[in-house]
Amino acid sequence: MSAANPHLQNVERAPYELGSLLRQLPSHFPVDRVMSSDERQMVTAAIKHAFNANYMLMGGIEAIGHLLFSAANNSEFPPSASVLEHLGGLIKHIAVEAQFLQEEQANLQSDLDTDERRAVTSPMRRKDGPKPSAESAGEA
Repeated sequence: MSAANPHLQNVERAPYELGSLLRQLPSHFPVDRVMSSDERQMVTAAIKHAFNANYMLMGGIEAIGHLLFSAANNSEFPPSASVLEHLGGLIKHIAVEAQFLQEEQANLQSDLDTDERRAVTSPMRRKDGPKPSAESAGEA
């Protein structure tokens, strides 16, 4: 767990953590309010998990490709058709997951950027809630 962001946990299990965070976040953020500090931390953690998962998927796909290329050029290692079929299905599935991760990372980053612009002009500038008015602070 990150001391700075309690939602950035289990980085070695990024796809699972990303999905968990996405289930906790709203499907979209209303344009008329600023994210809470906790929501911003969750979105930031989700962006990092999406990046980490995608990085691992792409590295793994590259390694599998290298292995398959080496195997195809080795006359002592002829893979069977079913092995190649299963590897092809796995790579296709991984590519689809990577595409989803890239889209989620971009969508969450867009939400975070929009929220930051909204926060700059919001009377609720403080991330932990609205600033107390003079009346509610007892200064009236």
